[in-house]
Amino acid sequence: MVLLGKTGAGKSAVGNTILGREEFISEDSFFVVTPDCEKRTGEVSGRRVTVVDTPCLLDTDRVKIERCVSLSAPGPHTFLLVMQVYPKEMIDTDRESVVEEYCKSFDKVQELFGERAVRNTMILFTRGDVLTDRTIEQHIEEAGEEFQQLVEKCGNRYHVLNNKNRSDRTQVTQLLDKIDNMGKGSGGCYLPNEIYQEVEERIRLKEQELNEKHKEELSRKEEEMKQKYEEEQRRREEEMMEKLRKQIKEEELEKEAEESKLPVRRRNSIDGERPNCKYSFYSPDCQFSKIIFLRP
Repeated sequence: MVLLGKTGAGKSAVGNTILGREEFISEDSFFVVTPDCEKRTGEVSGRRVTVVDTPCLLDTDRVKIERCVSLSAPGPHTFLLVMQVYPKEMIDTDRESVVEEYCKSFDKVQELFGERAVRNTMILFTRGDVLTDRTIEQHIEEAGEEFQQLVEKCGNRYHVLNNKNRSDRTQVTQLLDKIDNMGKGSGGCYLPNEIYQEVEERIRLKEQELNEKHKEELSRKEEEMKQKYEEEQRRREEEMMEKLRKQIKEEELEKEAEESKLPVRRRNSIDGERPNCKYSFYSPDCQFSKIIFLRP
């Protein structure tokens, strides 16, 4: 049997109640406790029973839900759509929200598994202790016409469990009897081999698609890293070239500055050396001058 329902409905607690021991992590919480499908098997009332717990029905992708079918191979005998019983006061004040929650869960079963699955779906109410002096039939009636129609779509198949009274094995035995009676009309398994294989094929194709997307993502990231590396290399090379150009320019400026500080040499002789002059004589009228050169 496969347990379906939203977070907080009590699916894991139902699994523990059916098996009569703690097999699934169960907490009174609206946060996800079961992130993936889990399968447990045990003997209940002389029968070998397999229970598959699933994540939140409303938030789980199709692959995870379909995987729960493969865990129950060769196919589940029944889907148990787990819904919690709400106090009468809450139904009276907020009936619309309660019914909307119920209907969303039912619609999700149809969406994921098709109309044929609905014919082998039973509504399993949890928190039976909340009923107090009411019957489950009264609770269904109080929920309104829309919810009554939903129950009819499930063939008026429903059961109530009180997870707080796990020692009451009668409630579990009655549930198994109802499941047996429901399965007689479909040969004990609602999924024939060809449909089961179809589900497996969908899982395989979905996983292949995810793997291809993963490869594409890796390839894209590698290309991005390569581009970043090349851009970084170009940036560093440009910085080095710019630094080298500045260094060369600074050296040229320093050289020019040093050369500008050297004295200018006068070319007063043929060989370019300044002559060793001792005395100079000029005529009174400045017509000529006489220079006396000293021998070295």
